Amino acid sequence: MSNILITGSGSGLGAELYDQLSAAGHRVYPYDILESQDVCWPTRSLEAIPPQLDVLINCAGVNYINWLEKVTDSDWDEVMETNVKGIFKMTQYCLPMLKASKGTVINIVSNAAHMPMRCSAAYNASKGAALILTKQLARELAPDITVFSVSPNKLHGTGMSRSIDAQVVATRGWTLDQAEKYQLAGLLSGEETEVELVAEFITFLLQDKRHHKYLTGTDIPYGA
Repeated sequence: MSNILITGSGSGLGAELYDQLSAAGHRVYPYDILESQDVCWPTRSLEAIPPQLDVLINCAGVNYINWLEKVTDSDWDEVMETNVKGIFKMTQYCLPMLKASKGTVINIVSNAAHMPMRCSAAYNASKGAALILTKQLARELAPDITVFSVSPNKLHGTGMSRSIDAQVVATRGWTLDQAEKYQLAGLLSGEETEVELVAEFITFLLQDKRHHKYLTGTDIPYGA
């Protein structure tokens, strides 16, 4: 079994990953801004980072929706710092432990890295950056450390999904029903992705290194 650190573990996919990986017998360590653990400043939360680490899952993320001319500097900076710099800083800090274990880094990106959405300039840019950063880390840290990403589409029932719905309503002047229909129309499956299934898929990949080592440098879209 592995020692696994999950950022953004307090809600959504991060929380589900924590539950499923723990149930599978791994030693899972939570890391979340709700506990004042900032992905951009891992040195301020040393007590949350285990001395031995096999897997780092960079799952923390934020999103602000607004028309381009209304995006503020503070919103842009928070999204880019959490979604991109956070991956860089957490991976950089955990590198000695990951080198020692010949471990794995999984970055949770988004289908927004492949298919930009309206009113999401900062989020789309951050996820595009997270995707190329994943590929860069994979190339730089190979062959000992495996780095890949998973890019889900809109997840069902998470705090971020509910926040997106509310922001779309406020930005577009739509009803919640109109916003939901608009977003579902863009999903080939016709429904949002169940967060439990994404976590189950990642848990399967992490049962041992053999099940994911050949994924290094790749991004796995989950839904379209």
